[in-house]
Amino acid sequence: MQQAYSDLQPRSAVSGLAIGPSVAQHHPFNFERSSPSCTQTKQSLVHLRSGFTLVELIVTIAVLAIITVMAAPSFATMYSRQKLESCARELIMKVSEARSQAVLLRQTTGLCLSSLSEDDCATAIAIPKTEAQRIFVVRLDNGVSSASLSSTNLSFRKNGSLAAQKDFILQHQNLSYCIRVGVIGDTTIKEGACT
Repeated sequence: MQQAYSDLQPRSAVSGLAIGPSVAQHHPFNFERSSPSCTQTKQSLVHLRSGFTLVELIVTIAVLAIITVMAAPSFATMYSRQKLESCARELIMKVSEARSQAVLLRQTTGLCLSSLSEDDCATAIAIPKTEAQRIFVVRLDNGVSSASLSSTNLSFRKNGSLAAQKDFILQHQNLSYCIRVGVIGDTTIKEGACT
């Protein structure tokens, strides 16, 4: 009988061990060991919550389109202003260079906008075309032009001064810059017309 009891005891311990994990497996708060159907349900809920709906996507694209349409004119104005500023800086640099060269060589020097041809420039500033070190040409960017009332050239005397002040008016689309060169070669830039 003792033999039968000892045979029974390991069986109940083994059966107790077998029951233990199966109970833990079906515990409602134990997600690692939950049934496959719960895991599948959990994953399907995660997939439902990820991504955008079509309505959200359309609204986002519409908002971006409105912002782009509102910002486009300011980008065009900024681009025009940048082109004009670049040409104005180029003009001022060439004015300074021509003035310095006049003082250095003790000869007259001249400056022309690129809207004049080489022959017209040499004629306008009364310097032979062969003396290239005394002639300075300001290259204007594409789309930038000088206004009809604007000067297109100037001549510095041997001492680096001008006979009279000159106004260069550069324009691009609906913007214009006035670059005024004083008698002593000083320059000022102003947006808009020269006054």
